[in-house]
Amino acid sequence: MYTKWHLLASLVIATASLPFTQTVPFLTVQLFGYSVTVFVLCIALGVLIDVDHIVDFWLNKGHHSETLESRFRHGRMFVVLHGVENIAILAALSIMFPFLVFPTASYTCHMIMDINSNGVSFQAYFYAIRFGRKLVHDTRKFR
Repeated sequence: MYTKWHLLASLVIATASLPFTQTVPFLTVQLFGYSVTVFVLCIALGVLIDVDHIVDFWLNKGHHSETLESRFRHGRMFVVLHGVENIAILAALSIMFPFLVFPTASYTCHMIMDINSNGVSFQAYFYAIRFGRKLVHDTRKFR
């Protein structure tokens, strides 16, 4: 999924968060009565998680000529910020810290867009499965 779509979705969710009074325990920044901190967290969790692709590129020594398919086939993708388990963790944290509700929605939206558009099986987005097996992109199965 292209970053522009992640940014657009995150901006929509971040904008939806503005009317809610949300106190962030570590840093609450208000601008015109709106919580800018939650807005920024929505963008960070919805867009900036793609920074792991830069790490992946570096760890694979910049072999950008290698296709996504072959990188999955050889089990060499290091996208540590893309995991379905993170949604459960963020949802649990949202119960204790309500200001995380909108950033969690932003992260979840990012993951849903990736799962639906990257042509990789749903299981590939689980850390437990991804770290234990090599992915086979074509057949949407693992070996």
